Amino acid sequence: MIEAFLFAGIGWPMGMLVNGLANALPQRRVIPLWEDPGGLPSAWIRVLRTGAFARRRDLLVEMGVPVLWGLAAARFGLSTRAGLIALYLMVLVLVTVTDLEHRQIYDAVMLPAIALAAVLAPVSPWLGAGALGAWMTGLGAFVFFFLMALLTRGGIGGGDATLAAFIGLTTGFPHGLQALAYGILIGGGVSLFLLLTRRATLKTAIPYGPFLALGGAMGLLGWITG
Repeated sequence: MIEAFLFAGIGWPMGMLVNGLANALPQRRVIPLWEDPGGLPSAWIRVLRTGAFARRRDLLVEMGVPVLWGLAAARFGLSTRAGLIALYLMVLVLVTVTDLEHRQIYDAVMLPAIALAAVLAPVSPWLGAGALGAWMTGLGAFVFFFLMALLTRGGIGGGDATLAAFIGLTTGFPHGLQALAYGILIGGGVSLFLLLTRRATLKTAIPYGPFLALGGAMGLLGWITG
């Protein structure tokens, strides 16, 4: 329990960082930008101190990232695995925010994340089938989603392919395949619900990244077994 609170404390500034990057990336910048330039990067402190308005996204991300970091520590203790998974989860949160808000999964995020996951795979013994399994799962996931992007002509984007590669690299074999399958099923179920309730049409662009990210988070936290 102490480990979870410790990691959650570290995750708090990481949530602020995610918010800053989510603001900066659409402007083709990688230096974090906050809603209150020169002010407090913490949306929660700003609201509590000054009563100033804060976007719901800022509050949710600043609260959600520490929760995910705490879950990583609660699941795996104070370990290298917990630290890496916490970082990987932060990438998934950032991807979710930018895809929901701008329908974009940025290469400036995914390419460094993929490179980091590929380099660290040999020293991540918890990965199923080892580094080779992770590399092959990541490559296979990228090829599959890239081909789907070509076939659907925009239904699935190139960013989804890089996200799938990242999930495969960070969860290994066979959990990477299972995580992606969960993401696909959840995305399909939500899309069907939106269609049946007429909240979306066949022409509505529904971001797919958040569903893949959810499946990836389930795989990283060990909620997918078998």
